[in-house]
Amino acid sequence: MDLSDYIDQVFECVTVEQLNAVLTETFGEIGAVALVGHALPFGGARTADRWSPIISTYPDAVNRAYKAQAAGDDPVMNAALALGAPVHFSKIARSLAWTDRTKRVFKAMSKAGINDAVSTPVFAKPGVYAYFAAGYPSIQTHFSEADLRRIKICFSEYFFRYRDLTRAHRQTLSKREREVLVAITNNKSNAEIASDLGVSEHTVETYVKRCFVKLDVSNRTEAVIKCYGVGLGRSAQS
Repeated sequence: MDLSDYIDQVFECVTVEQLNAVLTETFGEIGAVALVGHALPFGGARTADRWSPIISTYPDAVNRAYKAQAAGDDPVMNAALALGAPVHFSKIARSLAWTDRTKRVFKAMSKAGINDAVSTPVFAKPGVYAYFAAGYPSIQTHFSEADLRRIKICFSEYFFRYRDLTRAHRQTLSKREREVLVAITNNKSNAEIASDLGVSEHTVETYVKRCFVKLDVSNRTEAVIKCYGVGLGRSAQS
């Protein structure tokens, strides 16, 4: 795997489709037959209902089993997140705590011809992280720690570029909505915000609701976390 060439290819991509093709081709060259990646938490809460992969080339049956049985309670993912580093499934599987639910998921993977995997968390910036895995048809006895780090780098660069390419499609906040969001991060009440901006509390409530919708959050705490986690804090103040 030529990391320099891979990174060049990643940043030459101008669409998510091109980016996915580069990732899939690169991992195919090292024997991976399936890839999956998803942002964490799952849309604001680690629940199966909101699990939606950034990319998945795993068979549909495996995706369905994972969503129904293990999303948010995946022992391999939890191990990788706890370590903050890539983990090699075949080397750690016996040390993990398996429930009947998660056992069924990994049986479904084996039935689909996926018998080993490398899983890793990646971090774009504080508060912005994701989890990726590459599946292999046979046990990868030759993988070294350096190989695992290369795999993490590949997923990390993919995730950075994915965010770059998709940021333009997010709903943007208006100037007034940004002002309200800054006030929220400063722990001001709607009444205080209304006084500062010279508008009614009802108007502030409308702006707050719009911010929640555009940030895909349900309360002020989540709005503050997402504001700074995805870098909106700086733009809100500009």
